[in-house]
Amino acid sequence: MKPSKRSRTAEAAAAFRAAHLLHDKPVVFNDPYAIKMVGYLWRCACKNSVLHWIIFKQLIKPLRPIQGQIVARACFAEEHLEKAVKKGIKQCVIVGAGLDTLSLRRNGLSSQLKIFELDHPASKAAKIMRLKKINRIVPPNVEFIGVNFENEDIDTALRDSTYQADMPGFFSWIGVTAYLTSDAIFSTLKSITKIACSGSELVMDYIVSRKYVKKDDQKKLDTLMRYTSMFSEPLIENDFNPEGFCRLVCSLGYKLNKNLSPDGQKKSYFAERNDDLIPTSGSYFAHFNMT
Repeated sequence: MKPSKRSRTAEAAAAFRAAHLLHDKPVVFNDPYAIKMVGYLWRCACKNSVLHWIIFKQLIKPLRPIQGQIVARACFAEEHLEKAVKKGIKQCVIVGAGLDTLSLRRNGLSSQLKIFELDHPASKAAKIMRLKKINRIVPPNVEFIGVNFENEDIDTALRDSTYQADMPGFFSWIGVTAYLTSDAIFSTLKSITKIACSGSELVMDYIVSRKYVKKDDQKKLDTLMRYTSMFSEPLIENDFNPEGFCRLVCSLGYKLNKNLSPDGQKKSYFAERNDDLIPTSGSYFAHFNMT
């Protein structure tokens, strides 16, 4: 994204969550606040059935797997967050928070969980402004932290906040790595290890190289990459394979708990569907512990 502008893909992701709730059955991920977080044009496209058909079913139909990935990864992350809270983790760091609505949807967690939303200053400011427009008060358990990921580390940003480094935290990093180089991804992972103590957890998603994608799905992946370029935030293809990527992450001090493939995502989140909602080819969801 451009340094002075908010992320357009973050708004598109919220729009996909909103459209999913309004038009898909069964619902994979229930986000009733997503529709309130997007701009007027997206709201019209989601709410009006004719516009929804024209835009989502025709103009950007090739992005349907992206919508599947968006709702599935959100579900994956919050499933693990719920388990972490039950184990006693009291801090959640959302890296690249975008228009995430956890604090609005799960206000029952306010007494149990402190939420730190990390994002680019422009995206942070846009989100706070949007909350004001919809007359939502920022929950008392939320702390917004502006971070320029190009020249500022996560651990530095968190040390300037109320995050308690001597207590375990849950780090959610989804919907971001597909737009980063390999160096930027591993730099961020290293930065997290500098602030997260033993017992902390991380959920993230990542895209593997097309070499590890089924041949029938490679054309779909190419189409998705072309469409995401329209938002001026194109996907970056890194030379990752599922096993090798996780080994590299574990070499930094993480322990792998789960590495969910696209086929695994279909079984977990899309098994009972009769429509065309599926996850993105080559996208994996991973859950790690900090050793």
